[in-house]
Amino acid sequence: MQGVGFRRPVGFRAAKWEGNPVASNYWSSTTNANNTNNAWNVNFNNGNVNNNNKTNNNYVRAVRAGKCSLLSFRSVYNAYLDCRKRKRGTINALRFEIGASEKLFDLAADLQKDAYQPSRSVCFLTASPKLREVFAADFRDRIVHHLVVRELEKLYEPCFIYDSYACRMRKGTQAAVRRLQGFMLRVTKNSKVAAYALQLDIRSFFTSIDKHILFGLLEQKLMVKEMPEIGRATLLRLLRIIVFHDCTSSYVFKGDRALLDNIPPHKTLFKAGPDKGLPIGNLTSQFFANVYLHELDLFIKQTLRCRFYLRYVDDFLLLDSSPEQLLAWRGLITDFLREKLSLELKADSVPRRVTEGSDFLGYIVRPNYILVRRRVVNNLKAKLAVFRKKMVSEICIGGKQVIKIFLQPEAVIELRQVIASYLGHFRHADAYKLTQSVFEKHAWLNMIFTLRDGSIIERLKYKGCFRSLKIQLFFYRSRLAGCVLLFQVGGYVEMYGRDAVFAGQYLNCRVRCGFRGMDYAAGFPLRLTEKVTQKIVSLGRSCSFIAQGGDGRYVKNRYVREVVWVGN
Repeated sequence: MQGVGFRRPVGFRAAKWEGNPVASNYWSSTTNANNTNNAWNVNFNNGNVNNNNKTNNNYVRAVRAGKCSLLSFRSVYNAYLDCRKRKRGTINALRFEIGASEKLFDLAADLQKDAYQPSRSVCFLTASPKLREVFAADFRDRIVHHLVVRELEKLYEPCFIYDSYACRMRKGTQAAVRRLQGFMLRVTKNSKVAAYALQLDIRSFFTSIDKHILFGLLEQKLMVKEMPEIGRATLLRLLRIIVFHDCTSSYVFKGDRALLDNIPPHKTLFKAGPDKGLPIGNLTSQFFANVYLHELDLFIKQTLRCRFYLRYVDDFLLLDSSPEQLLAWRGLITDFLREKLSLELKADSVPRRVTEGSDFLGYIVRPNYILVRRRVVNNLKAKLAVFRKKMVSEICIGGKQVIKIFLQPEAVIELRQVIASYLGHFRHADAYKLTQSVFEKHAWLNMIFTLRDGSIIERLKYKGCFRSLKIQLFFYRSRLAGCVLLFQVGGYVEMYGRDAVFAGQYLNCRVRCGFRGMDYAAGFPLRLTEKVTQKIVSLGRSCSFIAQGGDGRYVKNRYVREVVWVGN
């Protein structure tokens, strides 16, 4: 108890602790526990002590954990660990981590005192695939979201249908795509008979969710579930706060506010109306979407008896051998959504042959193969064009056509992350030729990366630790064959070996033997780099500037900052 900020009571002789010492307020003997005369209780809220038999040698255990185990410090702390997972390097997570213990204790205290209220959100716009608004909750509120969802998952996961794939463990987009392809093979009996797919989408789903209907569904579920009354009341209170919180009443906007006017009225929470809509960007919104549409899942599976059905958020498909049956189901689904959930379907959906493929979650899914959606490929091309404009320039120096590539470490890391994410998406489709074509049509990428087994590797990055300048020279020379290597050494630039001989012959540099352990070395002041580069290029040679970074274990760290490549 001392480790979590509580004073150990005088005369305490328990040899073993059980339960949750952080959250528990009351303690009792485990021996003859039903005998109230053989107990010693401490109320940590007001300090009252029952001294009956306080000197006995019996073990103790927690018999009541505060108001509710959901609000214990341990529960809050576990939710915090979930919240920061894979996001520990973000600015919000780093800010919260400063004094995290005190902040978590304060949060747990606010929850236990019924004093918790959401903080203001951050509103920003995303342009891909279309312009839409996102409300991101404060990091402290996200901890509460994880706390609530962890509890709700225990109630809902056993009753969610198998083929709901959004925001669930061991599900996701790839599992949904594979399942859809499996359904296509089954409904067509391995491509032997004709079958049809009806893909449906809900119009403005998140901004159309009725908060009263949603809370009623949550309340109904909690009422029929066996759980302690205090736990049910606590969870309902938190759910009411989260569901009915109006994020548009308190927020900070980041970006160009004028772009808000370009969002259609039915796509923005600012015009959704009272008690309508959930913010895109919160974990609870994703989970509540599953709760809301779970009613649709049950209707389709149990009432319509559709055998081949799956859903990812508000995008769902039904497959059957009869297009008339699919059209009849569409009418029934439209009525159900309108009457029970106050939602509307998009009106442009018709049954299509399975062999035509379904445009689903970034892929074109067909029974025997999967292709990457054209829009995904075009998005990658657009992003590569932005990087090329920032990192590559084509100029003429001394009558020579030159490609100059700028390789600032931050830009290279960002480029690598973008390409790796798209290649990861391609990997789940039949996209070998597509992957190869990315590097064939963007030749400048081959200067920076090597494609190996569908993954990219930085060509100019050394995996280990350079032990000497000679090893650095050998590595960069192997990666930049044909280039004159310009090494930054403090305020000077040096060339070694055959590059130094070249500098002595054509650049009027003094060549030294045995300098820094090299056969030959030559150099010039750093300020003359641009002038010397132009001279090297005018002589028809490519060159690369290798900048000096921080201290390494043995020698200075260095990285390729610029490559000037002379075309044929």
